[in-house]
Amino acid sequence: MLVDPHIMKMAPMKSKPLGTPLAAEDLITLAQKLARDAERHAILSASLASQADRLMVAGLRLLEPPRPTPAKSARSRM
Repeated sequence: MLVDPHIMKMAPMKSKPLGTPLAAEDLITLAQKLARDAERHAILSASLASQADRLMVAGLRLLEPPRPTPAKSARSRM
């Protein structure tokens, strides 16, 4: 499992007794940051999946045999 480098750079939480309003605010702030990071990762993941789909379609089209060009009708030659 890969670890987000942003999480590793976060400063450790200050040691405060749990249950104090400030500790609760710290936990809420951390939860909000993690939610924003998760949203960014989801957007990036969706973008990469879309790009992979486009590349797959392009590759499959290259594997298809060339289509014959439609022959011109006799009327268009007159």
